[in-house]
Amino acid sequence: MAVLEYNKPIPGSSLTSHKIGERQWERPPEIASVEEALKFYMQRLSDEEIIDDFMVAIESGVAIVPLVKTLYLSNVMNGVHSLDIGILIAPALTEYFAAVARSYDINYKLSNKDYKKERRQKEEAKIAMLLQAAVREAKTQDEGTSMLQAMADYIIADKDAEQVEEQVPEEQPPEAEEIQQVTEPAEEPMPPEGAGLMARGE
Repeated sequence: MAVLEYNKPIPGSSLTSHKIGERQWERPPEIASVEEALKFYMQRLSDEEIIDDFMVAIESGVAIVPLVKTLYLSNVMNGVHSLDIGILIAPALTEYFAAVARSYDINYKLSNKDYKKERRQKEEAKIAMLLQAAVREAKTQDEGTSMLQAMADYIIADKDAEQVEEQVPEEQPPEAEEIQQVTEPAEEPMPPEGAGLMARGE
């Protein structure tokens, strides 16, 4: 006979298991203005030990824009300020980190996006579209239209190949144990004395 268990948590009980205001997102933020928020960050980032740690992260390849976003979102979760204020002060914090990185002679990047590549891909897509339109509007299909279509096909195929290459994950090097395991052959049991060669296969 199945035994019913009644000691499990009731759905929604986590919403009523604490007093109102105990959790940080249920209270008003500590900072309610952009000016106070910038002062809050500048006081902390002016500490040499703190800013040095951030510069180590930037020098190791962390982009400034996602770094700033993570910084203000963590303080939003801790109830320091609202999300709106974090978004408003993000450009100022980004410029501050970039200026400090320049003073440290650090080659920094603002974002992980490749804007030059995106611009080139948009231009190539536009060219391919115009070439295909020219082929469709041509009154007769001749060698010239065949060349235009071939050019459009090349641009489209090259774009597809780039997308596939970006989606393929990099192969990880095999573990040392997986490279090659050299095992010694198992020794054949010796046949009993007086047995012939055929006895070994039995």
